[in-house]
Amino acid sequence: MMHATLPVQALQQPSAAVAVPVLVERRYEGETFPRIPLGSVELTREQAATGLFLEFERLPIRPTDTAILNALQYAVNTYGLNGLDARLNEVRELSEHDQQASLAYCFAYRLCVEHWYKDALSERISTYMMVSALYASDLSTRSTSAFDRREEINGFLAEGIATLGVEAMVRLSQDAEAEFGYEGSSARVSDAYRAALPNASRRRRCHQIAVNHQLNGPRALMVFFDDGTYAVGVTPPEDPHSTAEHKKLLARLAARKAKRGGAR
Repeated sequence: MMHATLPVQALQQPSAAVAVPVLVERRYEGETFPRIPLGSVELTREQAATGLFLEFERLPIRPTDTAILNALQYAVNTYGLNGLDARLNEVRELSEHDQQASLAYCFAYRLCVEHWYKDALSERISTYMMVSALYASDLSTRSTSAFDRREEINGFLAEGIATLGVEAMVRLSQDAEAEFGYEGSSARVSDAYRAALPNASRRRRCHQIAVNHQLNGPRALMVFFDDGTYAVGVTPPEDPHSTAEHKKLLARLAARKAKRGGAR
């Protein structure tokens, strides 16, 4: 059953009216993650993690991308690429059990994701963008759980994005944030948003699924080009360090569930 095709079609742009940006990855052949541009040099994820660990005291508790890049630039100026390479193995081994080293790797991964494409910045597709894409798809919202449904929900996201178009999804996400963000309210959304996504209950449940889905593995990248255009990019590999912690959490949840089942 198509839940919302007719309303959302009004937002689609004619294909001839939208220039399709060219996506050029920064990854070199054989590499899992792209290089991070920093002035005149490019750093691998491992080099960046090493530099961030060595200058970790320069990072605030919740660092912005700018703070991370500033700390990394200081590390490059202080140690040089050769100096970072000399400490790679040490920091890699530390990252298995040292919190600061593990966080340094997570911050390096964050920079890799952000700089996945040339002439652009990238971030994971947001929950607010997912709301309209899921609404426009054939996704059933009887269950808002996303546990063990990553591929299924990703398929519906792709369907919804194809139905809406990227530009419409971005525009609608602003209203979705107004409705579901901090101190959000349906009274703050536009008439165009209500016309495109008229079923308030389906909007709410799509938002719940989107929130749950963001905790369930990697999502496709939203790519913002320097010229103001945007596109949907690849789904990057998971952060190995975050994945390890996530697997530990899932194991604990499964153990608790099994324990409750055995107690009955």
